[in-house]
Amino acid sequence: MSGQSWNLLIYRVPSQPSTQRVYVWRKLKGWGGLYLQQSVCVLPQRQNLQVQLETLTMEIIDGGGEADLLTVTIEEEKQNSRLIERFQQQAEAEYEEFLGRCQDFHKELEHERQEQNLTFAELDENETELIKLRSWLPKIRERDLFDAAGYATAVEALKLCEEDFQRFSQQVYEAQDL
Repeated sequence: MSGQSWNLLIYRVPSQPSTQRVYVWRKLKGWGGLYLQQSVCVLPQRQNLQVQLETLTMEIIDGGGEADLLTVTIEEEKQNSRLIERFQQQAEAEYEEFLGRCQDFHKELEHERQEQNLTFAELDENETELIKLRSWLPKIRERDLFDAAGYATAVEALKLCEEDFQRFSQQVYEAQDL
C-alpha cells in the first residue's frame, strides 16, 4: 500500500505588524491550504505547491518568523480520506457561498424589474456583479484541490446568472427604445 504525501507548514510570525500574518494566511488559503490548527497548514504534495511553499517558508523566515516545511506520508488510507474530505468540505463551503451570491444576483435583477428600474446605470452595476462572479468561480476551482462535487452546480448557477443578465439587458434596451 502506498501512502499519500502531504506538505505540512508549521510557522510562527511576529504578531505585529499583522501584515505578515495576513499575507501568509492569504497565500495559504489562496492555494487551497487546510488549517489543522493555528499556524499549521497542510497541502497535498504537488510540484507547483511545493515550490510556492518553499518560497513562502523563506519569506516567513526572512520576515523574522519561524517556519518548518515538512513532507509527510500518511500510510493509513482512512486518515488520508479524512484529510481529503476536509479539503472537499472547505471547497464546498466556498461553492455554497458562491451559490448564495448567485441567488442574490437573481434577486437584484428581479427587484429592478419589479421597480421598473430598467436603466443603463442598473445594467452597468449588474454587469459588474456578473463579472465578479465570473472571476470568482475559477479562483474557487483552483483552490478545490480534490474536485468537490459542488463545482458542477456552481458552473450551472453561473450559466443561469448569465442568461438572466442577458434577459435583463434586453429588457433595458427595450425600455430605452433601442
